[in-house]
Amino acid sequence: MSLTDENDAPAAAPQPARLAAPTTNPLPETILAARRPTTVDTTTPLVILNPAANRGRTARLRPLLEHALADGRAELAITSAPGEAERLARAAALAGRSVVIVGGDGSIREVGSGLLAAGARTPLGIVPGGSGNDYAYRALGLPVDPAQALEIALTGMPYPVDVGMVNGMYFFNALGVGLDANVAATAERLKRYPLMSGQTLYWASSLTELIFRYHRCPELTISCDAAPDERNHYALAALSIGPTYGGGFRINPDADPSDGYFNLCAITKPSQMRALRLLPMVERGQHLDQPEVKRLLVRQVTFEARQPIYAHLDGEVISAQRFEAHILPGALRVRRPEKAVTS
Repeated sequence: MSLTDENDAPAAAPQPARLAAPTTNPLPETILAARRPTTVDTTTPLVILNPAANRGRTARLRPLLEHALADGRAELAITSAPGEAERLARAAALAGRSVVIVGGDGSIREVGSGLLAAGARTPLGIVPGGSGNDYAYRALGLPVDPAQALEIALTGMPYPVDVGMVNGMYFFNALGVGLDANVAATAERLKRYPLMSGQTLYWASSLTELIFRYHRCPELTISCDAAPDERNHYALAALSIGPTYGGGFRINPDADPSDGYFNLCAITKPSQMRALRLLPMVERGQHLDQPEVKRLLVRQVTFEARQPIYAHLDGEVISAQRFEAHILPGALRVRRPEKAVTS
């Protein structure tokens, strides 16, 4: 099935088509080993606080954490440099300790990467502390209240969730190229200004790209599982594990972080005025039946451009000419509520 086949889906509630699984298993040996039953010691959990998350606002959670952990139920570690959370998480996992991260989507990616690098089935707990918290709130259903989230992070039931890998890097919520990646690059420049966070930052960045830099939308070849390659100019192509990114934009609102598939949403490049009308529809998740939108459930995807382009990876901006991604089903165990909590 090609990307264009989904135009025949019912307009009322379009669902992404599911392609056949690839014949090769994309799981690296470290993940295959991690999925085998292992014995993990139940020692003191490690709580990692990234005080730089959300422009330094996450540091305000330190008193709450110190009070909640004063009885010795967990050790608190505070990071001071990029990459430190990943190193701490890997060391804790190798020692058989469960890990909690207090931070945003980028902090989660750091710690999750450390756990996976350790090759252990160490449970991950999350206390949302970023500006958007798309993965924590909308993919995992974690509560907004940090005290409640901490309790779940320490004692909640671990559930297996999927992980993405692209060009040798792990991601846990979303990968995107095109307009959204250009928006993310612009957001990196704008977030130094006051009041620029969450959806305000995303809207300001989006309008900057749409109005002044729309010509930068790339020509891409998209290859998905067994589907024929397709080349076109795309406004964006997004690969989702969770349903939202950018502080709540519902790009793939039915994405399930535990189904073993990516949700692919590819939007061919419309006129600039049409794109301005589509943007608020994407925010609300009402774009799914629009003629420019193609959706699939896939396990392996390649995006290839004619020259290096931006991509966003759980909020981090990277650049390459070719992005090869595959899903790692159930590769990480995350503590989450038994019933989803809506924010």
